[in-house]
Amino acid sequence: MLINRIQLLITIALIAVTGCFSITPSNSKWDVVLKTEADIPAALAAMTLEEKIGQMVQTDVASATPQEVKDNYIGSLVTLTPKGDMGTAKIWRDMVDSYQDAALNTRTSIPMVFGIDAVHGHSYFDGPAVILPHNIGLGATRNPRLVKKLAQMTARELSATGIRWTFSPTIAVARNIRWGRTYESFGEDVELQKMFASVMIEGYQGTDLTGDCSVGATAKHFIADGATDNGTDRGNATISDAEMRSMHLPGFIDAIENDVTSIMASFSSVNGEKIHGSKKIITNLLKNELGFKGVVITDWEGISSSGLTMKQGLHAGIDMFMFAVSWKKSLPEILKLVKDGDVALSRIDDAVTRILRMKLKLGLFEKPLSSSWSITEIGSQQNRDLARQAVRESLVLLKNSNNILPLSKHTKIVVVGPHANNVAYQCGGWTKKWQGAHLDRFKNPARPVLGATSIISGIKQLIGENNVIDAGIDGFEASVDTAIIIVGEQPYAEGFGDRPAKDLILLPEQSALIKKYHDAGKKVVVILISGRPLLVNNELVHSDAFVAAWLPGSEGKGIAEVLFGDYNFSGKLGFSWPRSADQIPIHVGDENYDPLFPYGFGLKYALKP
Repeated sequence: MLINRIQLLITIALIAVTGCFSITPSNSKWDVVLKTEADIPAALAAMTLEEKIGQMVQTDVASATPQEVKDNYIGSLVTLTPKGDMGTAKIWRDMVDSYQDAALNTRTSIPMVFGIDAVHGHSYFDGPAVILPHNIGLGATRNPRLVKKLAQMTARELSATGIRWTFSPTIAVARNIRWGRTYESFGEDVELQKMFASVMIEGYQGTDLTGDCSVGATAKHFIADGATDNGTDRGNATISDAEMRSMHLPGFIDAIENDVTSIMASFSSVNGEKIHGSKKIITNLLKNELGFKGVVITDWEGISSSGLTMKQGLHAGIDMFMFAVSWKKSLPEILKLVKDGDVALSRIDDAVTRILRMKLKLGLFEKPLSSSWSITEIGSQQNRDLARQAVRESLVLLKNSNNILPLSKHTKIVVVGPHANNVAYQCGGWTKKWQGAHLDRFKNPARPVLGATSIISGIKQLIGENNVIDAGIDGFEASVDTAIIIVGEQPYAEGFGDRPAKDLILLPEQSALIKKYHDAGKKVVVILISGRPLLVNNELVHSDAFVAAWLPGSEGKGIAEVLFGDYNFSGKLGFSWPRSADQIPIHVGDENYDPLFPYGFGLKYALKP
């Protein structure tokens, strides 16, 4: 009896000093009903430490089974690498519900939340989802109302597959086009961050987050990821506090004011301090100063990839850890940190409060299982029409000598170039796979973009196949007067797209193809597919018309509709176009600002009768 009393006193003393033990038995009855935020304190009091820490873990469907989710109380899954045939919405919903059933059969029955990188449509779905232009193209539209509609459309397609949380929008202000994520940015200036951040969040989240077709949004990446030295992905931003606040923070303030569900920390650093481990940035600035009440989530394996310890991430203020593949090692590590008194229980309770609040806002306690309500939305003609409008409005006309555009629908033309009939190339990275839908640098096999229309197919649909000669990747056709040459970058994502300034050029064979048609006296229309401005001075000289089409996504016909006069050009540059490599980086407002094409540039043509 004396020994038991001593053990009890020791336990009580440890709790008082460290606040690190839960004394609720894991097999005790769960009497808490979570209906409103007011119920969260009672839930925290009743949860074991293991149950709390499980809520803070997000893993990948390829790394955890439903049984493992149940056994470890895991609170979230990122669904980027589903197993097997995932080509229908029902298969996705069945997968989601199998994990959700496991979570609902734990002691607490707290539902899971499923997230995905739907950064330009439901782009990881194997079925016929609509792939939107990347943000660089949306920024060129200068049309916030359209972008809001695109986010609403994406939310409906996501919801039909059981996904209620997207890691979008990226609201980085890209200040150096050497950065491999430039295309994920709306543009080089805070004006565009403010123009599009809040409306995209409104589109995803709707007026009622519990609705069947609303999804939680994630503003990313906090903060100044687009300002790194030399445009190095995951690099360091040497930046004054004033510049950070004036150029990179306003979009996040708008996001918070629009009740964004979550904010993702950046892999990068600010003035040498890794953001994933920065209490100054995550807790003091984001949570305390800006009053953010949502969930702060890491990027993919953000702690280990940043070279930080779990303790640093927890102390910084991270709430949910994307342990996509490392959860089995990382979960017990958090548990030990708390039990050893290295991390206070109050820090854990703050994180779990935010996570439960998010799940309540999403209506997951009332409707945890997936819904097929919007199943007819996926790949619908209505959605493709909207995406095609976005393509049309994103195109920027840089040159139109002798009013060659619009082209006549009744004249035979040749279409040529590596990007003319390659949907994977026109969609770019973050499509079906991380690096893109093509056979990528890791030799991952190509995946089809079902329902998509290539650029040449769109031209054929508009003017008739008999008026189009397909010259393949690099063929030459002498029998016609006009050539549409479609060239550009191959897909990439993140740091794999980082380039020295001198290498922001077309491949030599692409430049040679343009020159070959020019030297043969043909009228040359160049369509550039790229994730940023490229150094194309010679190609401009050898063309009669030149169009920056960015990464337009699945609806290639939108390009044809503008080339052939159904719609005029309306896109405006969101990035200053450099004259030479030594001008990079260049920004509107710079002293001695002298770009090849300025920020906001974009021609129109006079419609022909």
